[in-house]
Amino acid sequence: MSLDFNREPEFPPYNVYPPRWSFDNEKAWQLYRRAKREQWDEQDINWEKIKEIASGLDRKQRLAIAYWWSLLSTFDNATPVFAYALVKSHELHLDTAVKGVITTITYDENRHNVMCGLAINSVLPGYPFDFKPQDDLEKKVRLNTLWAWYNGSRYWKAYLEAYSKYTMDVLFTSFMMGEAAATTVFSTMSKGSKIDEFGKAFKNTAVDETRHYAFTHLIMTSNAASMNDERKKLVSKQVRAGFVFLSLITYKPPKDFWRLPPWYLEVTEKMEDLARSAGFYIPEMKEKEEAWRTAIMRVGATLGRYGVPMPAIPELGITGEEIKDLKEDDFVPVF
Repeated sequence: MSLDFNREPEFPPYNVYPPRWSFDNEKAWQLYRRAKREQWDEQDINWEKIKEIASGLDRKQRLAIAYWWSLLSTFDNATPVFAYALVKSHELHLDTAVKGVITTITYDENRHNVMCGLAINSVLPGYPFDFKPQDDLEKKVRLNTLWAWYNGSRYWKAYLEAYSKYTMDVLFTSFMMGEAAATTVFSTMSKGSKIDEFGKAFKNTAVDETRHYAFTHLIMTSNAASMNDERKKLVSKQVRAGFVFLSLITYKPPKDFWRLPPWYLEVTEKMEDLARSAGFYIPEMKEKEEAWRTAIMRVGATLGRYGVPMPAIPELGITGEEIKDLKEDDFVPVF
């Protein structure tokens, strides 16, 4: 291949070169600066104190807490999700500050994932792979965790292919609902926890999720005015998908997506009660429903402002655009 060095080179499309810089998206720059200010270190949580507290709990209580963190890790294993989004943002030459914010979210999600591992290691080291069930309940708890992770594996290929189906603004709207709900859930858990160090972890996580929601809101509102009806329908579908996906831990998992053991919900509710008895605060069902209603009001207000139909959430008695054709590859993993 001959190259004419007297002319400027032609760069291939969807490439991270040439690097470009932009400095006029002030809202995104504000979020990027905020993200850097609000960073925290998961190692600053006193895990030795948590180990000490855990040593005074019975086996089932420790299992219950470890189990909850294992379910959370289904969503907090989102580092590669945003790492991939970061690569795509560079290929598409998005605003410099937008790429910067996605970089910080990638870092945040890694911290959240490490936090899940540290929490499990502090209360029940080796769970679930090295955990030896002693009765039928413990066997079902362990299987619940592994099947939750199996469901996570189902969407990975679909996520990698999502960028050929959706624009970035549509793709990120699937995160809006989850981020809005997570903000409320973690804030509630931080206030209700009787284990102070876990309370600190939840408080810090809520700060991160609030900022992540602000970013999804920015991406959505920056592009909403140019959306045609087809893209608006895709947004509605993604918001619904976000609710269904996050429901595993923040509500009740709808059967139209999740492939879980028949005992999943009964065992989870029992484990939640045991965790609460140990001072590990988990919202009751009414509180979970309220958290989702708050999230839906926040997201719905934004969607309505730009003529995007709010999807129906029949699980919560909320009417709206009925989503009938939600398929497995419509789900985008994030938390």
